[in-house]
Amino acid sequence: MAELSSEAILGACVAIGGRGVLIEARDEAQRTDLLLRLLDRGTAGRVEIRGIGSVELPCLAEVPVALIAGGLDTAPRLPEDRRSQRIAGVDVPVIALAPSEPAAPIKIEYALKAFA
Repeated sequence: MAELSSEAILGACVAIGGRGVLIEARDEAQRTDLLLRLLDRGTAGRVEIRGIGSVELPCLAEVPVALIAGGLDTAPRLPEDRRSQRIAGVDVPVIALAPSEPAAPIKIEYALKAFA
């Protein structure tokens, strides 16, 4: 059961199959780039695109966060262990990946299936 929380998280969220993926990356441009590539794979939402501005797309009013994709410069070959982050009282699986890597959107989709 989710708990109320005042925790602020800097990231972007995208719904894939009714489940939310929270994208965290140090670089705003990397977050936006990965978000756009995920949107292009069939998801929907609202995003600020550098040089264009805010673009509105159809979206879900609410979606449970099922995965956190944490941005690294380079992703490890194998995960050291299964990590999670507690958000509003719920443990959410975390994967480390390089947001600018071409396969990042596909890895996120596979991780969602693996953690289902």
